[in-house]
Amino acid sequence: MTERQARLIVDFEPDVIMVTPSYMLAIVDELERQGLDPRATSLKVGIFGAEPWTQEMRDEIEQRLDMHAVDIYGLSEVIGPGVANECVETKDGLHVWEDHFYPEVIDPRSGEVLPDGERGELVFTSLTKEALPVIRYRTGDLTRLLPGTARTMRRMEKVTGRSDDMIILRGVNLFPTQVEELILRVPGLSPHFQLVLSRPKRLDEMTVRVEARPDAAGADDRSRCEHRLAALIKQTIGVTVSVDVLEPELIERSVGKATRIVDLRGGE
Repeated sequence: MTERQARLIVDFEPDVIMVTPSYMLAIVDELERQGLDPRATSLKVGIFGAEPWTQEMRDEIEQRLDMHAVDIYGLSEVIGPGVANECVETKDGLHVWEDHFYPEVIDPRSGEVLPDGERGELVFTSLTKEALPVIRYRTGDLTRLLPGTARTMRRMEKVTGRSDDMIILRGVNLFPTQVEELILRVPGLSPHFQLVLSRPKRLDEMTVRVEARPDAAGADDRSRCEHRLAALIKQTIGVTVSVDVLEPELIERSVGKATRIVDLRGGE
């Protein structure tokens, strides 16, 4: 995030912005670094997608920007963004445009179609696409289908992760979004984090690298945050991890999807 990019939001006064949620937070950080109040921008609605994000991150974005944050879903293999979108009135899941796409949820292992309300892998069949139609395309995204609310078409729950993003750590299955949710429960920790997987001996280990907020960057504050987050992960997810709280701005920012998993196990 450059100073010029941040200034564009201030100078052009847009009402709506559409980026990944992690990049939106990088924009907010840059505005604050320049001494600008993100809540004073003209932004009213942010449309965020292309990576899983939690309700806690939504709260963070809305509070720091004083705007609505809604989710969008799309696939480059299908049409790009616009397959499903949340309604600002409810923010309770993404309405699938069923006049163009037929959604199903299947068991990722057996391929069996699951009833609405059960969580599994999302599958799409295009109904009106002519140049490159898809039939029962497996997205790899994990969600469930729910009845419509603000619109008559069915909703898909916010994507909790991808079947290929699941980490199996000493027999426990976990997703980066579970860790993100816990990080944002700890005052003093920012949403910028990575999960580093290693195998120093015979067993897999995971280190959560997360940035401190600027007002909690002292050594004592970072140590307290490390112990608090490690305890939360143990209590909630059931695994023992190391936590390394870094000073602000040390985790690389991405203009696209955030890199949440760093696997140092050598592909074994």
